[in-house]
Amino acid sequence: MNQKLIKLTAITCLLGASTLFANPANFAKKKEFMLNHLDKKIELINSFKSCIKDASKNKELKSCRQSYKASMKELRAEAKAKRAEFKSHK
Repeated sequence: MNQKLIKLTAITCLLGASTLFANPANFAKKKEFMLNHLDKKIELINSFKSCIKDASKNKELKSCRQSYKASMKELRAEAKAKRAEFKSHK
């Protein structure tokens, strides 16, 4: 039991070290992508908020919501494709 625990700990440390010393350029790209993605999300939410503030009828609220949903769907699809790209470059 004790040897299994030691082996498991050693393997975990080795795997952790390998990810720690992964390609720093790839890390920088991921970080930049995540920050840009958050900026885009904030921008979409702010435009959705202003659209709702400017709405005077129920139809306009519905239009704001539909536009926001479509934009977020597109953003999610882009993010999913980018994550797949990052996973393929491991």
